[in-house]
Amino acid sequence: MVSDLIWAVSLAMGCGGTPMDRQIPTFRNYRFSQKVDTLGVEGLVPAPAERVWEALPAVLTDLGLEVNFREPATQRIGACYQKVRVRLGKVSLSTFIDCGDNRGLPNADRYEVGLTVLVTVMPTSATTAKIYTFLLGVGLNASGAASDRIWCFSRGALEERIRHALEERTRM
Repeated sequence: MVSDLIWAVSLAMGCGGTPMDRQIPTFRNYRFSQKVDTLGVEGLVPAPAERVWEALPAVLTDLGLEVNFREPATQRIGACYQKVRVRLGKVSLSTFIDCGDNRGLPNADRYEVGLTVLVTVMPTSATTAKIYTFLLGVGLNASGAASDRIWCFSRGALEERIRHALEERTRM
């Protein structure tokens, strides 16, 4: 079942669970292993790490993500396996992820997608912090057949929106 796979992938990304190198997703009736950088896309925010960490929940919520994972010890927060269809907040899902297409129509805008977005904050100095944003999704066609399950990969837009929103919220 696709929800089991997405749950397992979400757990592997920081929500707990099996390492990614043991995940074997299905893509159009073929099995393959996909290496995924679990640290994510790096971004610099000109604000102290504590302020960035405090602002993150509101930033994620404003973008349409439901924060259901929070790990203060490692300063990692995000949404693990959030079911999304067509839009994230007010923006087409295909703006943020690529799930392939069918006859020129993006699958991200047609499929139900289990989305995992995790952000880790790391201090770089007293006045700056790096964030690492990880984004991965698994789409499922309305038929619900396991063979219609597809990986969805980031386009980089959500990571940049998160970084920019954090920069705006933490401006001194």
